[in-house]
Amino acid sequence: MLLRHAIVWLLIAVATTGCDQITGAAEQKTSDAEAIGYACRVSLKKPEDCMKENEAQSTSSVLTGWKAADKDIQEKTLDPSMGSDPSMAIQLKAASAPDETKDEKSAKKGEEATADAVEPAEPEKKPKKSH
Repeated sequence: MLLRHAIVWLLIAVATTGCDQITGAAEQKTSDAEAIGYACRVSLKKPEDCMKENEAQSTSSVLTGWKAADKDIQEKTLDPSMGSDPSMAIQLKAASAPDETKDEKSAKKGEEATADAVEPAEPEKKPKKSH
């Protein structure tokens, strides 16, 4: 009887060993780790810090996600200031913007002066409906 129970438990253990692969849970864990790495790069964290914060995740998958986000930032498909506070975003955009030439600055000033000189039109007054 004891031998029969041991055999049954052994068969159950062997049968459930590959459940992660059958259900796709292993792929989901990998995708989750890559998403965590991607989010870490967007939030301006170092990959080492990200891996320390997420020790339960596969370090290679986290690094793969981090590298994917870095590639997107380098290709300018992702805004690197997205993960920072608004004041930092303004600083990052100002640093990455090309310098304006003297002519462009004077043209902008001329446009602003013209826009200020034009008075807004008064809104039309509609007659009130009487019932």
